[in-house]
Amino acid sequence: MNSSKKNDTSYKIIKLTNGENIIATLTSDSSHEIEVQNPLLMNVIPHESELGERESLNLSRWIEPYTEQKYFTVNKSAIVTTVIVSEGLAKYYEYFIKKLDIWKEDNNITETKSFVEDYTKEEIYEEILDILDTESKSIH
Repeated sequence: MNSSKKNDTSYKIIKLTNGENIIATLTSDSSHEIEVQNPLLMNVIPHESELGERESLNLSRWIEPYTEQKYFTVNKSAIVTTVIVSEGLAKYYEYFIKKLDIWKEDNNITETKSFVEDYTKEEIYEEILDILDTESKSIH
């Protein structure tokens, strides 16, 4: 994998004035608002491991459990900043969206619970590592 490869996607991390961080596909940007698709709430969870204090990134649906709407408008006055996601986070986001879509199809439902309950962290990490095509299987 070429580490200098630019992330050409329109995936953005959006820091909101209420303190939430979401990752989403930016679909349009006007002077007063942005439109996003597949917004996911980002939560960093601290936990103890064999190597000491670590942090994990947890993605969860932002508004979607409460609506079947796929696109959302966010007023720019509610945004502190937006940044382009890293290549690794882009892959994780794509993986999460893909698995969520598969889970919805498999369960033939439009409203879903967290699909992550059906997978162990190790299974998710292995899948991400396979997607990233890394030589090392350790997560840092």
